[in-house]
Amino acid sequence: MAKIKEYFKKTLNKLSGKKSDTKENNNTTDNTDKKNEPVDINSFKKKLLRHRRLLTYRAIAIGVFILLVIIGIYFSYKKRVFTDYTVLKTIRYTEVPTADYKKFNNNIVRYSTDGAFGFNMSNEMLWNQTYEMQNPIISIQGDYVAIGDYNGTKIYVMNSKGKQGEIDTTLPIHNFCVSGTGSVAVVLEENDVTWVRLFDSKGEIIASDRTTMAQSGYPVAIALSPNGSLLSVSYLLLEQGNVTSSVAFYNFGDVGQNEIDNLVSGYNYKSTVVSYLKFMNDKTSFAVGDNKFMIYKGTQKPESTFELDIKDEEIKSVFNNENYIGLVFLEGTSEASYRLDVYNSTGDMVFTKKFNLEYTDILLNNDMVVIYNSSECLMYSMDDIEKFNGNFKNSVIEMVPGSSPTRYLLVSGSKTEEIQLK
Repeated sequence: MAKIKEYFKKTLNKLSGKKSDTKENNNTTDNTDKKNEPVDINSFKKKLLRHRRLLTYRAIAIGVFILLVIIGIYFSYKKRVFTDYTVLKTIRYTEVPTADYKKFNNNIVRYSTDGAFGFNMSNEMLWNQTYEMQNPIISIQGDYVAIGDYNGTKIYVMNSKGKQGEIDTTLPIHNFCVSGTGSVAVVLEENDVTWVRLFDSKGEIIASDRTTMAQSGYPVAIALSPNGSLLSVSYLLLEQGNVTSSVAFYNFGDVGQNEIDNLVSGYNYKSTVVSYLKFMNDKTSFAVGDNKFMIYKGTQKPESTFELDIKDEEIKSVFNNENYIGLVFLEGTSEASYRLDVYNSTGDMVFTKKFNLEYTDILLNNDMVVIYNSSECLMYSMDDIEKFNGNFKNSVIEMVPGSSPTRYLLVSGSKTEEIQLK
C-alpha cells in the first residue's frame, strides 16, 4: 500500500508540473504572439477616412442649415412690407431755421450762412467752423466735406477728424467739388477767362488750366473721382450759333503726366448741354445732358461705354449711388406726375416707376429706392415691391440711410431720430 501511495504521489506531482509548464509556455506564446502581431494599416486608414468624412458631412450640413436660414431671412425681408417705424434714438439740438443738413460718412453736417457744424449719432461734435457767407454751397464725397461761398474766395475742407484745411482761391468761385481724399477742383472766373484749378486739402495748387469761351468753351460742370486722380469737366462751346458740349477727362496720376495738360480722353456732343457729371466710383462715371445720358469706364483713360438719346422728355432730377443711376422725368399725365428710371453701371434699366409724390429728395440705398418729402415717404425694392408708403411723425429735412436697409436717420430742425422700419 505504501508503494502504491508513493506511486500515485509521484504521478500527481508529475502531472501538476506539466500543467504548470504548459500554462507558462502558453502565456509566453500568447505574449509573444501579441507582440509579434502586425498592425492592420489599411483598416486604420479606413477608420480615419470615415471619421474625416463624418466631420466633413457634419460641417456641410451645418453650412447648408445656416445658408437656408440666411436665404429664408433674405426672402422674408424681400417680401415684407413695412407700415410704420420705431424711434431707436433721438438727438436734440438748438434749431437753426436757415440751416441745411447733409450726410457724410454716416455723420451729419449742418451748415448755414454763418457756420457749419459736424456731429455723429452719439451727439459728439466733430467740428464747428464759423464763417460769413452770402450763398454757401457744399460738396461731399466719402468722409470729406467742402463748403464755400458762391462768388466768394474761401473753401473750408473738413472730415470726421475735424478741419483739414482752408483754400483761398483769390478769384471768385463759380463751382467746386471735393474728392474722397480731400482734394478740391474749383471753377474760378476772371473777366473773360475761366480757370479750372485743383487744390489739395491744405490749399496748395496741384494743377491749373486756363480756358476761354472762344478757345475751349465754358466749364459748366466738374467732378472728381473718389481717389482724386481723375477730373471730369464739361465745357460748353458755341460754334456758328450751334451748341456743343465737350466732356474731358484729366489724369493727375502717373499716366496723365505723359499727356499734354494731363488730358487723357474727351468726347464731343453736338446740340447737347451736358450740365451734370458724377463719379460712381474710381472706375465709373456718368454725364447727363438735356437730351443725352452717357456712362464712362476706366481708371486711367475713361472711355464712353454707353450712350442714350433722350427725346421729347425733360429730366427733372438725377440721383446715384455706387451701383445705380436714377433719372427722374416729368411725366405730366393724369396717371402720374413723374417717372423714375434706374440704370446700372453698364446702362441696363433695372427699375422704372411712375409716381405723384412731390418729392424733395430721392435715395438709392443699396437696392432700395426711397422717395420722400418733409411729411411723406415711398420705398420700393428694385423688383418693384412697395416696401413702405406712409407719413413721418415730424417734419423731415433730410433722410439718411442707416446701418441696415431698414434703418434711417430722420433729420429735423431741432432733432435727429434713428428709426427702424416695422
